Amino acid sequence: MDRREFLITSGGAAVAAASPAVAQAEQAASPPAERLTGGASLLRLSMPWADTPQGPADSARRLAARIEAMTAGRFRIEIAAGPGGLQEEADLVHGTAHDFSRLHPAFAYFAGLPGAAGLCAGDLAHWMTVGGGQMLWDDLAAQHGWKPLLAGHSGGTPALWSRDPIIGLADLSGRRVAAMGLGADVARALGAEGHDLMPERVAASLQEGSLDAAEVGGPVTSLASGVARSARYATGHGLNGHGTALSLSIRLSVWNGLSEADRAIFAAAAGEEYQASLAEARVHDRLARRVLESSFGVRFAPWPAEIAEALDRVAEATIAHVAGFDADAARIDQSYMAFRSAVLGSEAPLRRASPPLA
Repeated sequence: MDRREFLITSGGAAVAAASPAVAQAEQAASPPAERLTGGASLLRLSMPWADTPQGPADSARRLAARIEAMTAGRFRIEIAAGPGGLQEEADLVHGTAHDFSRLHPAFAYFAGLPGAAGLCAGDLAHWMTVGGGQMLWDDLAAQHGWKPLLAGHSGGTPALWSRDPIIGLADLSGRRVAAMGLGADVARALGAEGHDLMPERVAASLQEGSLDAAEVGGPVTSLASGVARSARYATGHGLNGHGTALSLSIRLSVWNGLSEADRAIFAAAAGEEYQASLAEARVHDRLARRVLESSFGVRFAPWPAEIAEALDRVAEATIAHVAGFDADAARIDQSYMAFRSAVLGSEAPLRRASPPLA
């Protein structure tokens, strides 16, 4: 077994070489970024977030400013907020790997899995860095023309916000629930109408009554989103129990046109923002929760035992379905679960029907 195969199948040590998919793409000609007066290169960044202080939009703006500063103004980043994370004209996309799930369902592993299978923000970054996760993400994203980087986090243990109390499975039956990624599939399996709604629409949908419950992130992100104006109940630790990683996706033609030094700068800027978002959550989450309770009358409650047990069971079934999608999904699942088992001391799940690894 060569070193690359070891990393993929065992979640082992750090990656030393670029993946073949990326290396092959780099051989193609890449158009230069648009030039501005004075020689700076203009990059257009698209994000699905409402452009508000705090929350993911703030993280995107910090990241853009950091890249501009670290390149001494050689790059200027123009930000377009709102729906359309995969706009054709965008050079950069700030969002989550879930935004790419319509291209391949295994992108979910790089944003965050539901239930007990999820990794905390630190362990997810460790899988990316030393467990082969980044290489697998590069392989999958390169097939669709992108270079991905971890660039932030929504905050751990996100509550499920609802207009009415949730005390059992019956309270989810037929309810319209919004959650990112596979969390929406889990909601459906629990009897709800699962929706993968654009984040900037969640608060308004809860207020107008077209949505009954939603998962939007940790306390800081939730406070910034405005959901507490109409949803006063915050239950459990979320369908995506460890929150959702944010990512910076760089169009592969743009990435290939960067120098090695600039690639290192973009990667370092994204890595710094990932750590900054975790620090922000660590420092501010408790304060944000107090504000939500005192100023908005929010009631926090743990998952009822009935829901907690069912959630983990249906989450595992949902993940197993994705793992069986194709050989790429099986390879990603094998690496992720092996790493999770090694770090947490848990047994990796047995997959009954996974496609053979290429």
